[in-house]
Amino acid sequence: MDRIFLQILNMSITASIVIVFVFVVRVFLRKVPKVFSYALWFVVLFRLLCPFSFESTYSLLPTKENSISQNILYKNTSSMDTGVTLIDDAGNETSPLATKESSENPIQMWIFIGSFLWIFGVGVLLSYSLITFFRLKRCLKTAIRYKDNIFLSDRIETAFVMGMFRPHIYLPFHLKESEREYIILHEQTHIKRLDPIIKVISFLVLCIHWFNPFVWIAFFTSGKDMEMSCDEAVIKKIGNHKKKEYSTSLLNLATGRNIVGCTPIAFGEGDTKSRIKNVLHYKKPTFWVMLFTLFVIVFVGIGLLANPVQKSIELPNIKEVERIQVEQVQEGNSLGQLRISDETEMEVLLHSLANGKLTRRQSVNDLPNVKNYFKIEIFVDDPQTFYLYNYK
Repeated sequence: MDRIFLQILNMSITASIVIVFVFVVRVFLRKVPKVFSYALWFVVLFRLLCPFSFESTYSLLPTKENSISQNILYKNTSSMDTGVTLIDDAGNETSPLATKESSENPIQMWIFIGSFLWIFGVGVLLSYSLITFFRLKRCLKTAIRYKDNIFLSDRIETAFVMGMFRPHIYLPFHLKESEREYIILHEQTHIKRLDPIIKVISFLVLCIHWFNPFVWIAFFTSGKDMEMSCDEAVIKKIGNHKKKEYSTSLLNLATGRNIVGCTPIAFGEGDTKSRIKNVLHYKKPTFWVMLFTLFVIVFVGIGLLANPVQKSIELPNIKEVERIQVEQVQEGNSLGQLRISDETEMEVLLHSLANGKLTRRQSVNDLPNVKNYFKIEIFVDDPQTFYLYNYK
């Protein structure tokens, strides 16, 4: 369970960076159809659900490495994991054995407590949601069929869709006939776009990442973009000349209490003021604006989906190396230096270093900020110094 919790934490951290990017991009997309902003939230959903992705030089993310290593569950703080086998083997031989007593540390205890609280929070959210759903379902037993999958009820004050694979539309009785048709068209658009399924998946993801405030903000903001993009789709069907009538129908529903806010299988409409404002200001953009916006969305989407390509350490040719000096430092104290001048041994070490990867936490030609590391000096015409340590 602790491993799953750490993986969720890493996914949540990466997704938080993506969420910030999406909010920045949304600022520049505020005057274009909301369907483009809505599309960007699928990148966030992917990052919150999938622990891996493809690599690309066009990635907009700062790092690929997990912020929190799974190794923290099993290794003591003095174990080495530099990515260079030759160095790791030498360092771990001189490190204390990872006994049960030595491997336990406050971080592992906090991880255990955190994983317990995480599971508890997920259970609370799911339980509350199910209780709310069944209460609503019981309330709708008196609803009467209007036509097809559309029902009317005198016990609700707002319209909503209920169900994933066989969704039903529920409307309050007080709507006028003309208003009712507009709202039905809106809800049918939701169903055609599979929004009920997307909403349920989004809610389940929110339950998993409930501890992350960025995910809560993203959940509600993406819901607004979903509703506004659906409103715009309806306006395209009924025409701009019916904007006011459509806005009036939204306003009449605004007095209704959103009784399905925490019920993922039934979701209603919210933030009516912003939706009406968006409807009244909606104008179909020109072809070139649409094309440029689509290009921006694709570019940003790929950049946020992709992980950055890791760069290998650049090393000199073995023929240019005079000698290599390795110094191990443990708990801030030097354990001695090893000078290597044999060409075969230097070649083996350089080959191991070449297979290492540069990360944000690996220090190259700079002093490390940890107590356990290897200092490797390569003597050539222009000497190079590397500091390798447990950066995973």
